[in-house]
Amino acid sequence: MIKVEHLSKQFVKKKRRINVINDFNYEFQSGKLYLIKGESGKGKTTLLTLLAFLQKEDGGKIIFNDIIVSNLKQEEKCNLRRKEIGIVFQDYNLFDNLTVMDNVVIVDVLKNKINKEEIYNKAKDIIGILGLEDRINHYPYELSGGEQQRVGIARAILKNPSILICDEPVSNLDKDNAVNIVEFIDGYCHNKNKIVIVASHDDYFDDCADYVINL
Repeated sequence: MIKVEHLSKQFVKKKRRINVINDFNYEFQSGKLYLIKGESGKGKTTLLTLLAFLQKEDGGKIIFNDIIVSNLKQEEKCNLRRKEIGIVFQDYNLFDNLTVMDNVVIVDVLKNKINKEEIYNKAKDIIGILGLEDRINHYPYELSGGEQQRVGIARAILKNPSILICDEPVSNLDKDNAVNIVEFIDGYCHNKNKIVIVASHDDYFDDCADYVINL
């Protein structure tokens, strides 16, 4: 469970203070897919980065399984994020000079010096599930947009996170690729009892979302 109470975030632009997130309250439960919708500039990405502990809130607090995240030191937040949260970025965030396999395992291999073989075996299984087994030694520039996004998803779920956060995961994809990725994310949530939080301006997630949050 992740819960936010009176969450707020502000930015200063041209000496003006802008409230992007203002007194936001919500409780996210396991096994539910939450769809965040809203026009550009309404704070969808900002909310996701707050929920992923990627930036600090200006007010309120975030609670994860009775841990008040807002009270943790930065290193403690990073460790909690690495263990519990997977993030799928809109622009894929892949390393151009690394193969599909290395893009998927790089974070876990760097942080875990002991179980490298186990990490690679697990990554191979996930890559296969996502239909990329024949692309395992390819580089990002050799992949389509849909394939690159699937690599990003594989990296995000390698550690089997309890929370999966997706920022516009299908906005750059054609319909077929978008539908495939939506189905996979839907299954990860509801078949594995995970919290999935998706920000999207498309309607692909409308049918599988348990709750819609309009900003």
